[in-house]
Amino acid sequence: MIGITVLAALALQTGDILNGDFSSGMDGWMRATYGADPTVAIDSVIRHGSSPSLKVTSAAVTDTAFGQDVKVHPGAVYRLTGWVKTKDLDPHGAPVVGTIQVQENGRILSSGHNHSGDTDWVHESAYFVAPSSGIAHVALFMFGWGRGTGTAWFSGIKLEELKSENIPMKITREPQCPGRINPMQYGQFIEYLCDLVPSMWAEKLYDGSFEGLSPYKFKFTVETDFKEKGWYPFGQVTRLKVDQDTSTCISGTSSKHILLGDGAPSSAGIAQDGLSLNKGKACKFSVYVKGVPGATMTVRLFHNQVGFAEAKLPVTDTWTKVSAVLTPSATDANATISITFRGNGSFWLDNASLMPEDTVGGWRKDVVKVLTAIKPGVIRVGGSVLDDANLGTFEWSDTIGDPDKRVPFRAWGGLQPTGAGLEEVVQLIQAVKAEPLICLRYEKKSPADAAREVEYFNGPVDSPMGALRAKNGHPKPYGIKYWQIGNERWGEEYWKAVPEFAKAILEVDPKAQLLTSFPSAELVKLAAPYVSYVSPHQYNVADLSGSRQELEDTRKLIQENGGGKALKIGVTEWNTTAGDAGLPRAMLWSLDNALACSRYQNLMHREADLVEIANRSNLTNSFCSGIIQTNRSGLYLTPTYYAQFLYANLAGTRPLKIESELPIDVAPDTSATLSEDGKWLTLFFVNQTESALTRSLDLSEFGSDAQDVEVWTLGDSKKAGEPDAVNSFAEPERIAPVASRFHAGGAKFEYRFEPLTLTALRWRVKG
Repeated sequence: MIGITVLAALALQTGDILNGDFSSGMDGWMRATYGADPTVAIDSVIRHGSSPSLKVTSAAVTDTAFGQDVKVHPGAVYRLTGWVKTKDLDPHGAPVVGTIQVQENGRILSSGHNHSGDTDWVHESAYFVAPSSGIAHVALFMFGWGRGTGTAWFSGIKLEELKSENIPMKITREPQCPGRINPMQYGQFIEYLCDLVPSMWAEKLYDGSFEGLSPYKFKFTVETDFKEKGWYPFGQVTRLKVDQDTSTCISGTSSKHILLGDGAPSSAGIAQDGLSLNKGKACKFSVYVKGVPGATMTVRLFHNQVGFAEAKLPVTDTWTKVSAVLTPSATDANATISITFRGNGSFWLDNASLMPEDTVGGWRKDVVKVLTAIKPGVIRVGGSVLDDANLGTFEWSDTIGDPDKRVPFRAWGGLQPTGAGLEEVVQLIQAVKAEPLICLRYEKKSPADAAREVEYFNGPVDSPMGALRAKNGHPKPYGIKYWQIGNERWGEEYWKAVPEFAKAILEVDPKAQLLTSFPSAELVKLAAPYVSYVSPHQYNVADLSGSRQELEDTRKLIQENGGGKALKIGVTEWNTTAGDAGLPRAMLWSLDNALACSRYQNLMHREADLVEIANRSNLTNSFCSGIIQTNRSGLYLTPTYYAQFLYANLAGTRPLKIESELPIDVAPDTSATLSEDGKWLTLFFVNQTESALTRSLDLSEFGSDAQDVEVWTLGDSKKAGEPDAVNSFAEPERIAPVASRFHAGGAKFEYRFEPLTLTALRWRVKG
């Protein structure tokens, strides 16, 4: 179920639930059902208090909910309450079961707890901030987003407005939970997905392996989606023929064949547009070439016939790698490179490269700089291409060793650069002082295969794979701690295989910290003796209540099936969506997305004893999901990047309990953290509403004297009141943190949180 789409009549007065006690039967309530039709009745026998209840029962699987729309004051805080009772309620995997919920246009604003099996009457509450539309959709869920069986009763549904500004918020020294906030909560995610890796790699040429470009298997804005520039015939083309030759090449399946026909000499070859060049920034050009002995190859950088750099390189009748340093004499964002020959006959090219000399191991320095700045803690390398042959041809062992001899591969359609292999990705991660988390392929692989990969990166030089690593130029082991077995795997075959994979890995590296794929009771029972983490993916974190419920369900699953082992959670992929192809995907660029992700970050602070690892998806480009957006000549940072920058750089390690009559995830959503040395209290407040919120704060347990509080505010500099506001190459810092100070006359003060903002307050602890 995507949400109840049939709208009930509006309640007559603002904030009123029509017939919340069901004394008038089903008046005011509309039903949405997918699957079997349940039996619906007003129950006068099983009731809570003096009013009857709504009884819903089904022996066949059904997805059923009841709802009505209610007028609310935009920006006001409300509490939806109701009584829920269940009998034999089996969700069959449905994530929403036996609860109440508040939505707006299908978006979940708040939700009560799930109730399955047999439960007596339970009083549920769902707090929320009224949306700007002034309409809240109240829903009673038997099951949602899945189908189940059993019986549920609902009674006493009420909605009340709360005056949040009159409710103080006291920050205490009491821990919110037993654990520490692990820096790996601020992790990132790299996968071979379309232009994700190419957007970080400094290589300036596309299709240097001459395998031929292919379209991506994803779309955002078809008319303007980024497309690589391919090679095209260039020069005196009258007698020129250019084709792919599969009979001879250095690597891959083909080389570029250039034939200059008989007759008077001519100069022709191939070219590629769209290069970004910087004046005085040297680039090394290299290529394998063979052809007519004694001929000369000319490589030229130019734009509109204005030359920037040129080199002439020799040709022999055998494959030979030739190179030259080209230093552009001007800066140009759309330059052309041409590779031409003069004369007659056949010439072949393979593995061409134009790489800036000023890189970080081949990676763009601007990307490395901003990646380092967000202190990611851990960066996962994985993704669907790893375990889905329909999305690519990735084989990790094809990406190591001499880049010129590596097998080119495609991911989600896009041809990947051979230089940016798995070993280079690990080097990037360690260069930014993060821990690598490597996802091991499960599909069509054995435990021995996984062990060989681990041994390659971590084994001593006298081990078989360690010796291969040393031969490839890196004798020192990488010391990678974290390894995940499979990507998004599920099912009995996988569950039974995990212990065998784990034992093989631990045999070559006893210190390895292992993660599973999606958790289940059976998986936890089998894998608990060998692994340290289970790894759900959460791709709907804007549904904060649902995300919290899933984490708590996983906690319970571990407690009941882990044999006493305190497994932790690694949410190895998370975001507000994994799909939404087309224009709706732009939500991932937006200020609203940054605020939703910030609320999820607050949730992880509160679950710090359980969630140690979290990898936001994705790092760069990726059709809007990348928090770093690049083009050939530069980059800009999305609002979500800046939000994660604030958390990673300001948050303490000790989550603190907050005392308030309101839940701390509304009006505004709040996290309180204390630095490890106890000197700084940092509070994060997310106001995702379009109205200002004023709250009374009590920090008296951390000193009572007046002081200037350090403040960072992430919001729209235009103050346009637009949740969908974004940064862009034209306005790269429309949404960026602004530092300021606020004078607090004492430890008890009021603070006004502007609409659509993330605010971080930093208080120096005294006493």
